[in-house]
Amino acid sequence: MVTGGQRGGVASTLPATILVLEEDAAVQELIDQALRESGHRVLTTHNALEALEVVRRVRIDVLVVGLLLQERGQTLVGEFHSIQAGMRIVSISGPNDDLQGIDRTTGLSSPFSLDDLLKAAAAALDSSPGREL
Repeated sequence: MVTGGQRGGVASTLPATILVLEEDAAVQELIDQALRESGHRVLTTHNALEALEVVRRVRIDVLVVGLLLQERGQTLVGEFHSIQAGMRIVSISGPNDDLQGIDRTTGLSSPFSLDDLLKAAAAALDSSPGREL
C-alpha cells in the first residue's frame, strides 16, 4: 500500500533504469509515476517470469519488488543477480515478512510513502557499483 506524501528532490542525480515488479496495477502505476517524475526510465512487470525476461534483455540499475514471496525470495534474488550481478533490489514487505538473508536488498516497509520509495531507490542507486554522482 502506498500512502501520500510529498515528492521532493530526493533522487539520485543520475537517471537510472528501474524495473518495477508489482502485481497490483494501481500500486504499480503510482510507483511508476513517482520514479518517472524523478527522471528515471521505468519498466514494469506483473510477475517474476516477466521480470526475469526483462533483466535478460535490458540493463537494470534497480529492481523494485512489490511482491517477493518468502519461499521463493532467495531463489529469485539469486536468479536476478546471476543475470545482472550489480543490480540493486528494493523490496517492499509487510510488517510480518521476514526477508532477512537476502543480500543486496533495500527494504521498504508497507505501507510506505512515495518519499520513502524515492529515498530507498536513491539509496540503492548510491550503493551501486560503477555509479558516480
